[in-house]
Amino acid sequence: MKVAVVGGPGVGKSTLVRQLGDLYHHGSYGEGEQGVWDPRVLADIEAGRNPVGVTAYFGDLYDANYRDAATHDGPGKVIFFEGARITLEAHIPEYPAEHHAALREVLSVGDAWAPDRVIVLTSSTDTIEKHIRLRARPHEKAEQMVARFRLIDAEFRRLAPHTPNAVVINRDQREFHSRDGLGEIITLAGLPPFTEIPYRVMARYTALD
Repeated sequence: MKVAVVGGPGVGKSTLVRQLGDLYHHGSYGEGEQGVWDPRVLADIEAGRNPVGVTAYFGDLYDANYRDAATHDGPGKVIFFEGARITLEAHIPEYPAEHHAALREVLSVGDAWAPDRVIVLTSSTDTIEKHIRLRARPHEKAEQMVARFRLIDAEFRRLAPHTPNAVVINRDQREFHSRDGLGEIITLAGLPPFTEIPYRVMARYTALD
């Protein structure tokens, strides 16, 4: 089962992918950030340059993840991804209209990914601003990130009803670092149960069967 987690900047996608991946033990694929991306990507995003190249770069990054996951997917597995075709489309309005036709051509790279569930995270801007300020990444300016979030979040909300297998979840008041918060996401998204690694009180060590 392939589960994509998508949403605007700062909404908690990376954290949720990592936490759910650790909970299910079947694998997870984040999109990375500053240290992973080609250094030119952030500069072009901030300057509004090379929109087709930036979008194609993330499309290729996601494609590499989906292709790799296909080699070890199988019955009973739940594999998590940060990003899906809807992600590429939701970012198009960040760029001037004259680029939109060319940007839509990039979307075809995502046609084969076909996640079984797409979790669309949304949030209030107050929550987003709090999280952006808490993570304090030097390349992120809170005011600019909140403005980007408003624009992109609106696109995700608009596109979600037309995206197969999508479920919109408001992450306000949900903590992805707690078991209760993760349990709520699993329930709302209709994901299968995970296998609990048992905690045991032991006088002597015995291996699990």
